[in-house]
Amino acid sequence: MAEIRQKIISCSQGHYYDANRYDSCPYCNSGSFSPTVDPFAPQAQGVNPTVGLEGGGAPLGQNYGGFSPTLPPQQPERVSSAMGKTQYVDSSTPAGAPAPVVGWLVAVSGPCRGTDYRIHTGYNYIGREAGDICIRGDSTISAEKDANITYVPQTMEFYIAHELGKNVLLVNDRPVIGGSMKLDNYDIVTIGSTKLMFVGLCGKDFNWGSEGKEHE
Repeated sequence: MAEIRQKIISCSQGHYYDANRYDSCPYCNSGSFSPTVDPFAPQAQGVNPTVGLEGGGAPLGQNYGGFSPTLPPQQPERVSSAMGKTQYVDSSTPAGAPAPVVGWLVAVSGPCRGTDYRIHTGYNYIGREAGDICIRGDSTISAEKDANITYVPQTMEFYIAHELGKNVLLVNDRPVIGGSMKLDNYDIVTIGSTKLMFVGLCGKDFNWGSEGKEHE
């Protein structure tokens, strides 16, 4: 039997067909829009067609052996939140009004001698550069949270406590160790090389609650 050889040619539309079997392109005559296939191209083995990215796959050329790459599980979004200091809210103070002063610390010796520092309800942190009470100029005081002085409106009392300072906190030359110490009027507080006199405004005789309204 005589060997029949194929005569592969391409039409004007890029379709390949056997000229020994067809006088003209069978694809164009039939109206078919099948994709152009090169009959001489080697058959790819074990490679899947392009997989959509939404399905967890990857474009053709990244799938080897028919397996899609493993994607790491989606991580939850981390939300950072700043932790601010809790501020005591006095219900007797009108909204938007500044917090009323409840007492003072007055420097009686040290670099800031003669300076007064206001005390408000709740915690008042004392430092050299940051805090509610900044005693600037005394390098022996910690930059922040050397100590704190607190006014408790429920008991109408003042307390002082050591925080992060390396110096020993003194009240009337007595060290404040392992807790807080109650303050009375004209007590002398020593922080670093600064001595401060405590003067309380609020107390048993006056406060900014119902009793304070009687003095308006």
